[in-house]
Amino acid sequence: MFEEILPGIYRIEVPIPDNPLQTVNSYLLRGKEEDLIIDTGVDNEESSVVLLSALHKIGAKMDNINIFITHLHYDHFGLAASLASNGSKIYLNARDAMFLGDANLEERDLIHGRLNGFPYGELQEANKNRDDVLNNLLIEDIKKSFEERTENALPEKQLFQLIGDGDTLHVGEYSLRCVMTPGHSSGHLCLYEANNKILFSGDHILEGITPAVFLWPGEKRNPLKEYLNSLDKVFNMEINNVLPGHRSSFQDYRGRISQIKAHHYAREEEIASVLDTKGKSAYQIASKVSWSISESWDRFASELKWMALAETLAHLNYMEENGRIKSKLQSDRVIHYYL
Repeated sequence: MFEEILPGIYRIEVPIPDNPLQTVNSYLLRGKEEDLIIDTGVDNEESSVVLLSALHKIGAKMDNINIFITHLHYDHFGLAASLASNGSKIYLNARDAMFLGDANLEERDLIHGRLNGFPYGELQEANKNRDDVLNNLLIEDIKKSFEERTENALPEKQLFQLIGDGDTLHVGEYSLRCVMTPGHSSGHLCLYEANNKILFSGDHILEGITPAVFLWPGEKRNPLKEYLNSLDKVFNMEINNVLPGHRSSFQDYRGRISQIKAHHYAREEEIASVLDTKGKSAYQIASKVSWSISESWDRFASELKWMALAETLAHLNYMEENGRIKSKLQSDRVIHYYL
């Protein structure tokens, strides 16, 4: 399905098979000489057929198309390699681009999991399924495709182009300013069109879904603090229409921001209620949090437990930096958190 939102701006719903989100929004902006796609969908046949069919029906310039990636999650980035031609540019923020290859990922995951009390058997299972479910890194075939395309590209053309806060892309009659909004990912970018007061929000603000905020192994940042600051940054902008990465567009972005903040503050209070002076591991704390999934913690798939751990750690890191809780490496070589 696709619809024209404004003259020359189309929203295309791309399916995400076997995912509760069901679809991701890909946006096509028509230009005089070049078109721009904002996010692409998952790298599989079903998603590719839907996206390519919509692009052809709209009349996109497939040989002269650039791609803007709001953040490096597989449902937003997966098809970028197959869409790019030799002359294409793929715009990506530097902080996310650092995740395009990581030879030490598996080893670091194992250490990180053990430090936070994740049972070893479940940790191995979660690590095995990481690329399919955690969606925070490119899977191997996508990385290989990018490498091949980069090698075969014309010398004067670069496949990747790093882009950051305040940079502007011009497509047809639209001028799109990059707005750095870290939190959901370390380098998440929104695009703001000032004349029409449109925000392409990626996964920064969604209606009816609270964007997940994770702390992944090896990250030296406070993702929840970044996210809340990024919400404040967008709150003060003049926006008539939010075009998100999932589900429908909406207008009351300030009301939605207030709801998202309330969710995170409630989660902080819930975590605090689980803690005591004896201490608990992040895994133990995550098992006591009320997640939106209806099943009990024991029935969670190991990869979902890994994601729950990452979100719990984002809150614990935020709370510890604010002086509300403390952590200590215990004799069992597991970090415990306590009031």
